Amino acid sequence: MTRFREPRVPPTYDLRALGEDLEIYHALDRLADWFLEGAEERVGAAFARVDEYAACAARQQVKPEEFFKRTTRERYLVELLATVVMTRQLWPAFVERQHTVLLLPDCLAIRGADCGRKRTRYGPRCAACDPECQVSRITVAARRLGADAYFADLDHAAQIKRLIRGKYRDLSLIGVACIWMLAGGMRAAELADVPSQGVLLNYCGCEHWTDPPMVTDTVVARVEQILERKLAAARSSAPAT
Repeated sequence: MTRFREPRVPPTYDLRALGEDLEIYHALDRLADWFLEGAEERVGAAFARVDEYAACAARQQVKPEEFFKRTTRERYLVELLATVVMTRQLWPAFVERQHTVLLLPDCLAIRGADCGRKRTRYGPRCAACDPECQVSRITVAARRLGADAYFADLDHAAQIKRLIRGKYRDLSLIGVACIWMLAGGMRAAELADVPSQGVLLNYCGCEHWTDPPMVTDTVVARVEQILERKLAAARSSAPAT
């Protein structure tokens, strides 16, 4: 059994640098206030409906797996920041991986149940049946830039395992999802030692959030930008011939 000794110098962080006893928590509360005030000033307009939605969900009988419907404005802001920080932090490892796969949400498919997607061992794949569909546009762009795209499974961990055990052994991911799902998916990928980049849906609209569901939207150019930068980084690091 390992015996732990009182460290002279803690190996990572040391909250005692913030003060003594409850002073630590006063400092953390001030940090939270500072962040939330700044976030409200800069991006708060995007979250104007959240409080009303969360309050309505709190009064309803929501399914246990849909607890996220009660997500508060403050938690949205924290998770939004988490996706941005993880995207930045994971970029160097993402660039080094040979294979890149995009995981796309069902809610982006413009045809819904009439979508012409094809089943594969790695997940359903867009058949590019509608050029106006953002899933089609992303899939075509990804293919042009050396990546594959599939619809995302609800079980991210299982889908990632299938990808790694198949032809994507040196895997990196680009996930497109709403804030809550993207943050969770990026963490799941990191636990599987798969670096990822996050692209946000501009709004959520699947059946988990609204009835009836509606088609969502994202910035396709952001997906293209990530893939183009990855290709540029690979070319710059390739040995001269």
